[in-house]
Amino acid sequence: MERILSQEEIDELLSAFDDGTIETRLEAGDEDHQAASRSGSKKISPIDLTRGQNYSKWRIANLDIVFNAFARYYSIGISNSLQQSVSIHKKDISSRFFEKFLSDLSNVGLLGIVSLEPLKGEGLLVFDKNLCFGLVEMMLGVSAESGLVIPKREVSSIEANIVRSIMSEGCRVLNRSFTALHELESRIVRVETDWKMLNILTPDTEMIQAVFTLQAGELQGELQLMIPYFSLEPLKDKLRDEWVQLSEREQQDTWVNYLENALNNMEISVSAAWGELSMTIQEILSLGEGDIITIDYDETCPISVLADQQPKFKAQPGLRNGNKAVRISKTIA
Repeated sequence: MERILSQEEIDELLSAFDDGTIETRLEAGDEDHQAASRSGSKKISPIDLTRGQNYSKWRIANLDIVFNAFARYYSIGISNSLQQSVSIHKKDISSRFFEKFLSDLSNVGLLGIVSLEPLKGEGLLVFDKNLCFGLVEMMLGVSAESGLVIPKREVSSIEANIVRSIMSEGCRVLNRSFTALHELESRIVRVETDWKMLNILTPDTEMIQAVFTLQAGELQGELQLMIPYFSLEPLKDKLRDEWVQLSEREQQDTWVNYLENALNNMEISVSAAWGELSMTIQEILSLGEGDIITIDYDETCPISVLADQQPKFKAQPGLRNGNKAVRISKTIA
């Protein structure tokens, strides 16, 4: 049985191709074999093992943890800004070359150029037209449930400036998503409505493309986050380590602990019921100052102690230091 290469061995092999340690040119016998293959009936499709289309996708482990956190934080951030319910979900993560990404763009409303300091390079935050026009309407007070009208035109400069604030919120939550890995200080450098104005990277730059869907009432759109692979490469080892996942769990545990502490410190009313008495409305209306209401109860029998009107304990009534008191004798499940 042939031995299967480990992930580290695969990474080393690909790195050797990149730095030229392993030659990639064909030997004479291989050239003859390739020529014979071309002359045959079967068509041979060449595969570049050194720069495959999905090269980065499987080389950066646990990257989906960061993007899942980004979607979660961004949902909360936009919901707070618009005071309306907004949900964002990760749709797909893939690897694209920058030139291919630009050529496949369609229905683009706004492109935000994102500085990734202190990491190298710049990324992109892309909103489609549905999001741009819908978010502008919502920021001006229109409810997402009322049916938003999406015009068939390009995004104006005024609308672009309005949407830019939502993109800036995306940078803030991106920084928060990377906290477990690196202190990121991303920000929107500028926004463009025409992809032809983008010259931030060379055409053959490999990009990590994360696609998200946004839902707010009847508004549904798509946003994309593009980050150069070389920007994330220094974080590859940290992403592969288990402590990133542990950090996610620690954050969740911290939230659970916060809720537990809040519940433990919550104040509720506690009362001891010595007895109950039924009276008519006429009898209640006829009561006056100095009247005595007699309640029949057995002092030797335990009474109920109520927590927020719910029976919680059984207790024995009595006096302590001249004050009425109860001694808890039993817990009511």
